[in-house]
Amino acid sequence: MQKKYFFFDIDGTLSVGQTMVMPESAVRCLEQLRANGHFTALATGRLQASAARFAAQHSFTDFVADGGYSLTLGGKIVEMKSLPAADCIALIDRLETAGIPWAVTPVNERICVTTDKRYLDAAPPEYFPTRYDPAFDYRTLQVLYKVNIACTAEQECNIDFGSLPTVRYNRDILLVEPTEKQNGIRRMVERLGIPNEDVVIFGDGTNDVCMFGQGWFSIAMGNARDALKRMADYVTDPVDQDGLWNACRHFGWI
Repeated sequence: MQKKYFFFDIDGTLSVGQTMVMPESAVRCLEQLRANGHFTALATGRLQASAARFAAQHSFTDFVADGGYSLTLGGKIVEMKSLPAADCIALIDRLETAGIPWAVTPVNERICVTTDKRYLDAAPPEYFPTRYDPAFDYRTLQVLYKVNIACTAEQECNIDFGSLPTVRYNRDILLVEPTEKQNGIRRMVERLGIPNEDVVIFGDGTNDVCMFGQGWFSIAMGNARDALKRMADYVTDPVDQDGLWNACRHFGWI
């Protein structure tokens, strides 16, 4: 059997929605892929520390996280860079002027910090814990991994993000985070000497579009965005309907 190198998005691909809970068939699929000698890795927009938590639960030692800005190999961080801090600080200045609540992740830990109590009401309970600190000085930050903005899609249209990339987390929260997962995968492929023709990508969301059309075999989940399905080499069933298992069985990888 030809060895394949799999890169999986987490939310909506391995796990049901943003629950971080994998269907039993997906767990079995990963076990069988590894037993058959295949390489399995994550490719996620989540913070490295958040991805590491999920990775440890499901026996991943290699992953692209931070939307392509970090690489973890053999359980150790080998690359990790910040968003452009000066651009993020300028954005937060504009949010402050507009009276729009925000929070930031300034360290590689599952935490957000805000100086605006109003953000606490909008903070998703399943996301990072949020700490309110009125003395926090965001203008001194030199490293910054995420900016969370409490705004609707309508409000978003009136915000000047400059060149910063954004991903909508839910109806009320917009994330400023890297959207270059394809670049992280390419750097890992180069580090490990992986042939492009043996790379397989699984995804479902808009932040997975960047991974498709890169010369790798791409599979969209049945619950994926339509735009991603149109780009995919193959569309499987939804994540909660054995999509992972069915695709891997279809191609004889398990």
